[in-house]
Amino acid sequence: MRIALIADSHLSARSPECVANWRVAARAVERLAPDLTVHLGDITLDGQTHAEELGFAARLVQQWPTTMRCVPGNHDLGDGSGEMPLDDRLLGAYADAFGPDRWALRAGDWLLMGINAQLLGSGSEQELAQWHWMEGQVSDASREHAHTALFLHRPVLRSPSDEPARPGRYVASVAARRLLEGALQSTLRLVVSGHTHQYLDVTVRGVRHVWMPSSAFVLPDTVQTRAGEKLVGIGVLDVGGEAAQFDLWCPDGMARHDLGTLPFFQTMTDGQKKTDPRGSV
Repeated sequence: MRIALIADSHLSARSPECVANWRVAARAVERLAPDLTVHLGDITLDGQTHAEELGFAARLVQQWPTTMRCVPGNHDLGDGSGEMPLDDRLLGAYADAFGPDRWALRAGDWLLMGINAQLLGSGSEQELAQWHWMEGQVSDASREHAHTALFLHRPVLRSPSDEPARPGRYVASVAARRLLEGALQSTLRLVVSGHTHQYLDVTVRGVRHVWMPSSAFVLPDTVQTRAGEKLVGIGVLDVGGEAAQFDLWCPDGMARHDLGTLPFFQTMTDGQKKTDPRGSV
């Protein structure tokens, strides 16, 4: 099965540069003709505070050249993850726009599972329900000796070269250990995430961790430590048999925008910039 990957598209009428890169990505995926596309979250620029962006982005998703499965990001739902309570209304609005916040597909010997990273570490009933669902899926896969690929917004593996204890960048540590050492451990082979706007591909203890870069923009080194490669692009993942092959693709015409130079960021108030100069992560 061939899967196209896209992350952190930040779609909005306020971000025409991001929309232009999305259209470049769509044309590239149309030429590639994969079986499926997975969006790794932050579909919208700020759908958690600008509800109209959910509908705007949903229309673009509907025009995508393949079936698309999405997982939510913090810019779609709010931070969550124990850092702040998730609003049930935002969970409902996300589902109305993009479908379920968790899903599972089978591709031969592979179980492909998308989850809501914003629930992890929240201690909520929704998080508990997601754990039960996830572990049930993996239990079925284990009986069939399948391999599991996990898709979510936040990285599970912390890069040793990253900022110490950067809040909000990774899955909460307790939840990360449960993902890597709990019921998923016997079948987990691949974790694919977005969120950082950087590309990284490392294998630790038999699990390959791929950070997908944004299709929209990068963050300058002055406001974000470099833990991987800062570029824009999409991914191509082939799964079958024992193997998963990944290729990073920077399509012709996709502009490597710097967040600090984009007009929508320039029009933010100074107070907002000082609150989180990293803007999207």
